[in-house]
Amino acid sequence: MAITKNVSRQELLVAYVDINLADVVSAADGAAIDLPPNAVIVSGNIVTTEAWNSTSTDVFDVGDAVSQNRYLNDGNIRSLAADVPLVPTGYEHPGGALTVRWTSGGGSPSTGKARLTVMYYIAGRAETTYG
Repeated sequence: MAITKNVSRQELLVAYVDINLADVVSAADGAAIDLPPNAVIVSGNIVTTEAWNSTSTDVFDVGDAVSQNRYLNDGNIRSLAADVPLVPTGYEHPGGALTVRWTSGGGSPSTGKARLTVMYYIAGRAETTYG
């Protein structure tokens, strides 16, 4: 039996959001990026643009309404220029928000900024065909 080839082609889509310390509450999920139905994340990352200064640690999870850490679990974002890759799962998103959860290592943090970027395609979509 032969594989049925998919002749549909599309470019990857990119979405990003800047997240500031004032935007998040420790250990609480917050909506960060809305994805369309059937979006499949193929790569992404969180890059720290201003160091986070909790007492001991600062980590982020990236997930969705079903799984708060589907794409990243406890990514260390504490130091300036930290670049933490997401872990794509092949999950076909039903649409709606990607969430982030910051977990503070304690104290009274006063600084912290990061940029979340995701690259994805939309299953079933075609911009061109080849084949």
